[in-house]
Amino acid sequence: GAKKPELAKLLCSNSAADVDWLMDKFNLDLSLVARLGGHSQPRTHRGKERFPGMTITYALIQMLEKVAEKTDLARIITKAKVFKLVTEGGAVVGCVYEKGGQNFQEFGPVIFATGGFG
Repeated sequence: GAKKPELAKLLCSNSAADVDWLMDKFNLDLSLVARLGGHSQPRTHRGKERFPGMTITYALIQMLEKVAEKTDLARIITKAKVFKLVTEGGAVVGCVYEKGGQNFQEFGPVIFATGGFG
C-alpha cells in the first residue's frame, strides 16, 4: 500500500464485492471475520476451515482445472521453466518455456504461479 496507494484503495473499496463473488461463484463459506496475528482489527474472511487462503486458492485451482479440461480457454503447464517473455509493443503476449529438455511457446495471457501458500 505504501508504494501504490491507489492500488490499496482499490483493493479495499472493492473487497466486500470480491468476498461476495468468491462465496457465490465458488460456494465458499467466508461468513466469519477474524482477527489474525498482526491485525489491529478483525479483517480476515473465513469459514470453518482453518486456513482461509488455502481454501480460497484450492477453490480457484479446481475451477481453473475444470475450465482447462473442458475448454480451450486455459492450459495448465506444470514443472516448466519460463525463460523468455514474448512481447509486442511493450505488452507481454506469451512466453517461451522449457519442459523435459525441450522448448515450447505459448501465446495469449500468461499467468506465472510458483511457491506455496503464505
